[in-house]
Amino acid sequence: IDSEGQLILETPFGIWTEGRPIAYTQNAKGRREVSASYRIIDAETVGFNLGTYRRGDSLVIDPTLVFSSFSGSTADNWGYTATFDAQENLYGGGIVFGTGYPTTPGAFDATYNDPTSGITTMDIGITKFSSNGSQRVYSTYIGGDKPDQPHSMVVNSLGELVVLGTTGSSNFPTTASAYDPSFNGGPPLTSGTGSPLYFDFDDGVDLFVLKLNPTGTALSASTFIGTSGNEGLNLGIDLNYGDPMRGEVVVDDQDQVFVVSSTQTSTFPGGTPTQLTDAVAFSLNPNLSNLRWATLIGGNNHEAGYGIKVATNGKIFVTGGTRSTNFPATTGGLHASARGGVDGWVARLSASGAIEQSTYIGTTNNDQSFFIDLDKYGAVYIFGQSLGIYPRSAGTWGTQNGAQFIHKLNEDLNQTLFSTRFGSSNSIVNIVPSAFNVDDCLNILLSGWGGGVNGGAQGGTTSGLPVSADALRPNTDGSDFYFLVVTRNAQSLLYATYFGGSSSEHVDGGTSRFSPRGNIYQAVCAACGGQGFPTTPGVVGPTRNSNNCNLGVVKMDFETSVTADASINFEADVDTVCENLVVKFTNGSANANQFFWDFGNGQTSNLFEPTVTFTKGTYRIRLTAIDTICDIEDTTSLVITHDKGIFPEASFETEYFACDRTFEVTVWNTSIDAQKFFWSFNGGGNVQGDTVVHRFNAPGTYPIRLVALDTNCGTTDTAFASVFFDPDLPAPDVKVAPDSCKDGRVRVNVSYTLDSIDYQFRWTFPNGVVDTGKVTTYRIPTSGTYTVKLELIDTVCNAVYPYEFTSGILRYDQRVWIPNTFTPNGDGRNEELVLAGNNCFEGDRFTILNSFGNVVFETDRPFEEFWDGRINGKPAQQDTYVYRFETEDGPLYGTVNLIR
Repeated sequence: IDSEGQLILETPFGIWTEGRPIAYTQNAKGRREVSASYRIIDAETVGFNLGTYRRGDSLVIDPTLVFSSFSGSTADNWGYTATFDAQENLYGGGIVFGTGYPTTPGAFDATYNDPTSGITTMDIGITKFSSNGSQRVYSTYIGGDKPDQPHSMVVNSLGELVVLGTTGSSNFPTTASAYDPSFNGGPPLTSGTGSPLYFDFDDGVDLFVLKLNPTGTALSASTFIGTSGNEGLNLGIDLNYGDPMRGEVVVDDQDQVFVVSSTQTSTFPGGTPTQLTDAVAFSLNPNLSNLRWATLIGGNNHEAGYGIKVATNGKIFVTGGTRSTNFPATTGGLHASARGGVDGWVARLSASGAIEQSTYIGTTNNDQSFFIDLDKYGAVYIFGQSLGIYPRSAGTWGTQNGAQFIHKLNEDLNQTLFSTRFGSSNSIVNIVPSAFNVDDCLNILLSGWGGGVNGGAQGGTTSGLPVSADALRPNTDGSDFYFLVVTRNAQSLLYATYFGGSSSEHVDGGTSRFSPRGNIYQAVCAACGGQGFPTTPGVVGPTRNSNNCNLGVVKMDFETSVTADASINFEADVDTVCENLVVKFTNGSANANQFFWDFGNGQTSNLFEPTVTFTKGTYRIRLTAIDTICDIEDTTSLVITHDKGIFPEASFETEYFACDRTFEVTVWNTSIDAQKFFWSFNGGGNVQGDTVVHRFNAPGTYPIRLVALDTNCGTTDTAFASVFFDPDLPAPDVKVAPDSCKDGRVRVNVSYTLDSIDYQFRWTFPNGVVDTGKVTTYRIPTSGTYTVKLELIDTVCNAVYPYEFTSGILRYDQRVWIPNTFTPNGDGRNEELVLAGNNCFEGDRFTILNSFGNVVFETDRPFEEFWDGRINGKPAQQDTYVYRFETEDGPLYGTVNLIR
């Protein structure tokens, strides 16, 4: 941060300077300045130090560079023209000298069309950037096999991009319904020494008008405009670099197309050309299939048509330059005769294209008018250059010796309402006009470029132009863009800044535009031979990828237009209450000093940020923000649906045991949107609390009531439940299932029909052993019938239920029978060594060993698995084998004979 409060950014592409920030708040009382300065947070983050201001007011840090980006083309790519759409996307157009333009999937034309790449062949390249520059919405080539150039672009109400340009290609793409699907051409045009053209047109040149569909995937319409002569190039009158590639296309609210350009033909529709190059204005229907009208505008020398606008009453206003001494200026116009040198001109045409009024514009030196606009009252504004002493009206802002002028005329073109000039103090042309606009507040916005690229024409340097205190870039290297905003009737400077880097920024012809909201959408031929053009973070084209130039685009918000912005303040303490909804609105409008709210419930307000109460229903709220100084307004709306107020919802849960002899219940609240809770037990008095423990006096069924209270609104809700106590509940129906085993053991399992998770078990066996658990085992050493006792203990109800059952035990003394011989010889008899006997014991194991003591068979399921006389799947030899039978009573040993 330097001593003047400017932010100095060192980038890989050079030094970038951000001007000192200017901040202000906007509310019902108007605009109030807020002190602001940069604050470096870390190596990559910059913040602002702001003075005190009311947090409810809209804070503006002015102006805003929305984004700046390259096209990203790897081929040489020159910038010509830019425009915008209703969604604030930016369209940039230029020319491309080969393959490498970054087209998008599905683009209308993804390939370069000229047979060779080089400085004399090129296609058009068009990219639609998202509103913040982070995406290419679409990007495409357009062209044929000869030079093609875009001069001007505009977006119609359908989102179609309308492009005006020139082409030398007989195979330039047209559509089936085109007004003129065939190339007309003209005499060859050559570039080189003394020629203002950059390229050769071997077969002459036609105008074209096309419409690209909203997705950039197809042509909606495309047509040639031309005859046997050359059209579209302003020759013989060009005073600046890029002037031959001027002209403009606009549309009206029915999407009819209006064009101003030039022609050298003797057969162009609309009249008889007078001499050399004439200006031409014409109109096409929306699908470009019909030439609605055409008008030639010219005299005995060269003319050029540069700018066109359509008035709300259907009149058409056009402007340009002339060398003719008999230009068709009408009687009663401001200047009916030539002023000297090259003059500017303005004409008003009828809705059918007839000249109704026209006038010369200028001084005794060279002057030209490049752009024209109309304000909401119908006044006419033009922007141009003058090397003479252009009149400066009293009370206007300007520069005494400036070579750029702004001129306001009445709609009859016979009266100057004001005129002024601006620039450096040395009477040289500083900038070549590139965009022009008069907004609804009657602020005048313009852009232009100057410096080295125009040095070979009549231009000089951009040094010495006036800048404002809040300039984005207050300094210049002499070859930069220049953006300017002056107030109504040019009474004062509102904003002025340079924009550019270390290279000579310019355009090679064409128009850029301002939107009604005060954004500029500027095309630039950027960073030619270097990387000095400043781009913003996150854009799709942060670097120039070619070895020469790239189309650069700039979107900057000058924040001159009134903007209505309404929202709900959800952080307020009174958002919602009881049956009604109380809303505090937030007003984020800009550049307005009066406000009108319509809440859709019969209530209105002129407060800046009102608070309103709504009953149940759906309401559309409208805010109209008004600038009474500019007599402009903007409206926005939002919808509120209030389907219910805030009411408590009572609910609770209980915990108790029906058999509990203390008759105790615990209740706890689970209500919603309530703060106090009142309990009633069996109709008794209220007990307050979130959780309550209550004891009844006797068995029975008792009602419980909860009243939940919302203390904010005084509203309540009630919930009910009941509890039942009976300590004499029937005893559980217990079933005992013994599983007697032959060794004297009994497994016992108990089940019951009246279940409780809190039952305990106490077993008493005949041998005096006491055990617990739902499943148990006991052992009787001798055979007989025995009685077993069970006590089922209910720990919840503190009840004990006694049971007895008998079990017969038969103990076998001889428990296992093991054969001494078996014959696994395949006759199906006595093939396995089968054991029989008491299988109740646990842990039995049967092992067979050969005469060497090796185990040949072993199992821990001796009464289920038997030896088949094989060892590892092969028959064992006939022999006597030793066995060992292990039980919990001890081992048994013996021998067995295997006979085959």
